Amino acid sequence: HLALPNRPQCGQQLAAHDITPIVFSYHQDIDEKLTARLADPPLTVRYAGLGFNPLQVDGDAPLAHLDNVGMLRDIFAAIFPELGDVQLGRLREALKQSYLDQGWGPGQRGETPAFRAFLDLLRADAKPDRGLLTLLNRFSELDDYGLFEAGGALPSLLDQTRLVLIEIHGTQNDYLQRAFATFVLYNLYQNMFRRGPQPRITHAVIFDEAHRAARLKLIPTMVKECRKYGIAFVVASQEARDFDPSLFTAVANYLALRLGEADAKLMAKNFATADRVTLYADRMKQMPKYRGMYYGEGLRAPLTVALLADDACPEKISP
Repeated sequence: HLALPNRPQCGQQLAAHDITPIVFSYHQDIDEKLTARLADPPLTVRYAGLGFNPLQVDGDAPLAHLDNVGMLRDIFAAIFPELGDVQLGRLREALKQSYLDQGWGPGQRGETPAFRAFLDLLRADAKPDRGLLTLLNRFSELDDYGLFEAGGALPSLLDQTRLVLIEIHGTQNDYLQRAFATFVLYNLYQNMFRRGPQPRITHAVIFDEAHRAARLKLIPTMVKECRKYGIAFVVASQEARDFDPSLFTAVANYLALRLGEADAKLMAKNFATADRVTLYADRMKQMPKYRGMYYGEGLRAPLTVALLADDACPEKISP
């Protein structure tokens, strides 16, 4: 059997191969295990304001600021999944206007707007309807935590050579957790292009609890592009349906533990021929504890694997 590591061991093994893990952590126990295993202490990133302005525009495309507008609208759609198309449309117009007010236009670059400029524009509406009030209530909650006071320049996490822990669990507010995680990921995405193509994999982004960003279109977009820029991307979740369907076209390696009927069929379709989908789906539904099914590039068929033991779960099967 092929033995696969758990998350703390994964970080340790990546570091041993000169690949820097960047872990989006939702659980303090993972932080403690990773810290205990590595010789050098990790760089911890905790929420204290973003430390960067998401409205900064990279690239020289004539309408690069509109690309930013669309991406930011999608980020807020992931943070607030209850928002409807009309509310997101108004948000997009406010984001776009914040750029226009600073001199942006087709083929014309202006100044970077303050992050809160779009929020101030929304609040300036003299006759807000119910939809806008709902939108403002959601943003006010984030504003209370100082999210829109972003400024300065966060050092690029892609310049780090030691483990980076993005401590999402540092706040218990669900909206702020989503906002913190998604904007840090967006900052990584921007820095990926600034750094440019790389000759080898230098960093691995490990996004645990991916269901918390299920609607974030940035994840499949980044996964499809990141390898060229020296980044491996690992996503983990409890259900396959948490992932955007387009994500599966870019995945090179799968590890599936025991799954229910729908998720087992979905996963089997990704690595089995049509006549063997039912066979592998049934195997995943009946998978024993601490066993999984692994499929990767170069394999003709998935393998049954055993998870590596650790101090917390010594009953796991060691290689």
